[in-house]
Formats: sequence, structure tokens, C-alpha cells
Amino acid sequence: MKKSNDEPNVWITVLKLVIGVVVIVGGVGFALWYAQGMDSGGPGLPSPEPWGISKDSPVRMKR
Repeated sequence: MKKSNDEPNVWITVLKLVIGVVVIVGGVGFALWYAQGMDSGGPGLPSPEPWGISKDSPVRMKR
């Protein structure tokens, strides 16, 4: 006669763990792939004319 217990088989637990790892690794991989294509917010091209504080000198030039 077969023994009846409420614990799932070992292979079902291993299968659940493997599926969980695949989902987590796949999700992180997809997030990194998606973030690679986004704008990183790096510096743009420099302006042809100086502006802001780089234009203002604290010392008055006497010409």
C-alpha cells in the first residue's frame, strides 16, 4: 500500500526552485538589456559660446 503524506516530491521542489531561478535571472537580464538602450543622461555636446558661471569673472578686466 502507498504511503500518503502531504509533502510534495523532491523533484517538484527542485523544479520549482529551477523555475524561480530562471525567472529571476531572466528578469534581471531583461532589465539590463532594456536599460542598455535607454539614454544614460551623459553630458551632451559642448555649447559653442560660454554661458553661466564660466562667463562671469570675479575680477573686473581693465582694458
